[in-house]
Amino acid sequence: MSLTPTRAWLAAGPLLALMAAALLLPFAWRSVALLQACMGSGECALRELWADRFYIDAITRTVALSAASTALGLVLGLGAALHLVAHPRWEKPVAVLAGLGANFAGVPLALALTLLLGSQGVLTTLAQKSLNLAGLPLGWDLNSDAGLLLAFTAFQLPLAVVLLTTPVRMLDPALAEAAATLGARPATYWRRVGLPLLAPSLVETASLLFANAAAAYATPFALAGTASPVLAVRIAAAVSGDIFSQPELATALSLVMAVLLLVVIVGGRWWAARLRRSA
Repeated sequence: MSLTPTRAWLAAGPLLALMAAALLLPFAWRSVALLQACMGSGECALRELWADRFYIDAITRTVALSAASTALGLVLGLGAALHLVAHPRWEKPVAVLAGLGANFAGVPLALALTLLLGSQGVLTTLAQKSLNLAGLPLGWDLNSDAGLLLAFTAFQLPLAVVLLTTPVRMLDPALAEAAATLGARPATYWRRVGLPLLAPSLVETASLLFANAAAAYATPFALAGTASPVLAVRIAAAVSGDIFSQPELATALSLVMAVLLLVVIVGGRWWAARLRRSA
């Protein structure tokens, strides 16, 4: 018996329905309760959220870190994809490493960064000894925004390589050869031909990278614990514990996270589709 798309959907339907119910029903229940409290006379967690700079700072820093790591991931990932297409012999080992790196985020990545760049890490200790000899301070903290940006970029780059290699491979080499024959510089070719053709894929990849970083929890939590200034960790901290839990505030933060991810992913798909139609 062959597996047709219809049979595949029928086979996966019960599991998908169970997953959707487990994810959406609790979220919808808490969201409706939150909106009823805000529209009625009860305490509104949304007003409490917007009045507290602690959580506004978490939202803004999450957006900033996600945007910065997305930009770095796109630039480095595009460069790596172009190199792989130009040198096919490196494709298999790099694909294996990128696949491992894309699944390396979380506690393993945080542990590796701590062992290398933590306060007692190998590279940090060597740098401290070298700078002390020169009389210069180190000024590096893995738990700072710079450390989080490094951690986010570390798991964004492999994902960007995986997502961009296929679109780069689909570029017609004859266009670059024709541009070179006509005397056009490589930079001119990429500005006028290459990047416009890759623009839809770059937009879609950027939206996925941004969402991947904005929803990251394990890596920042493993690096800085509940002190990590990102939205996912703030949501977890609001629902943890029996005495200090704030489920209404956690619901408000989750709504902000859901709206942010929805806007980025749907907006990215819409923009990419518009670029493809205009190409």
